[in-house]
Amino acid sequence: MSMQNSSQDKTEQATPKRLADARKKGQIAKSSDITSAMSFLGLLLVFSFTAPTMVEIARAFVAESIGNIHRIQSFDSFQGSLWVNALGRFASLIWPLLTTGVLVGVAANIAQVGFAASLEPLKPDLSRINPAEGLKRMFSSRAMFDLAKALLKLTLIAFAAYSGIRGQIDRLLLLGYVEGYQVFVITGEVIYAVALRVALTYLFIGVIDLVHEKFKFRKQMRMSKQEVKEEHKQMEGDPQLKARLREKQRAIATQRMFDAIPGATVLVTNPTHFAIALKYEAGQEMAPQVVAKAQDYLALRMIEKAREHKVPVVRQVELARALYKQVEVGNEIPVLLYRTVAEVLAEVFAEKNERKGTI
Repeated sequence: MSMQNSSQDKTEQATPKRLADARKKGQIAKSSDITSAMSFLGLLLVFSFTAPTMVEIARAFVAESIGNIHRIQSFDSFQGSLWVNALGRFASLIWPLLTTGVLVGVAANIAQVGFAASLEPLKPDLSRINPAEGLKRMFSSRAMFDLAKALLKLTLIAFAAYSGIRGQIDRLLLLGYVEGYQVFVITGEVIYAVALRVALTYLFIGVIDLVHEKFKFRKQMRMSKQEVKEEHKQMEGDPQLKARLREKQRAIATQRMFDAIPGATVLVTNPTHFAIALKYEAGQEMAPQVVAKAQDYLALRMIEKAREHKVPVVRQVELARALYKQVEVGNEIPVLLYRTVAEVLAEVFAEKNERKGTI
């Protein structure tokens, strides 16, 4: 019951990562029937072009063999040379067909799934040699479905062959009225016509099978909402961990700002909503620099920190807002604010000089 509920919970389409992982394991939707059908069609195409050449080679071999009978000195030696000659001629006839079958088969596989190489299916699996598991697979609903599918394929192919032969009855009857070379020609044409019908039927079966395999594969790859969430966590990281990390980063950044306040030249405030610490050393060509800034609660803490370390606190509402919005920590102030900041710094330096003179 739990397995049934688990399968029903898989309502989400497979993510790209799940499909990629399945591809690495060799789990890809494809149809071996299309590969076989395309190879068969390739063989027929090559055969249709090379058949006359094959017939001529065969005729030349027979004529050559018969012509050499009078030269026989030893039957054993003649038999050996005959076999060697026959194998050579057979190889010259068959290699175009075999090469075409392999190339077309590879091309058909690539057309279905692209370049996908995996050693996962070759790894040993003890469940495959377990008799109990084997019996379960033999009598499972999937095995029954595969058996019914195979019988249906066989029936369709047999019907295609039967209808093809039935359509060539008139030509087959001519074999009783022709002689020699024409017998081979008619027979070859009949076989080719029947084989082509069978191959096209097989290709049609392969297309239907590919559609079914893709549908079945998508269904098998479905995920539950929980699996999608877990995968997202693995790819993006645990949200709680990321939140803690961001909090830690903010704490470090805040501490760095507070550490920079004792060395600041002045603290410009709003007075309570914003606080911006500026640093400027007289005699240097660099413009004043923002070393810390904060708002609300942190701004109040910055004001306390500045007063604790006797850093001048200047209330400048418009300047504080402009600095907070326009300048990031570590950057120099923009040219447009030079005059206003210069006035603030002049006031700060004047107060410092005044205190020094009083002392």
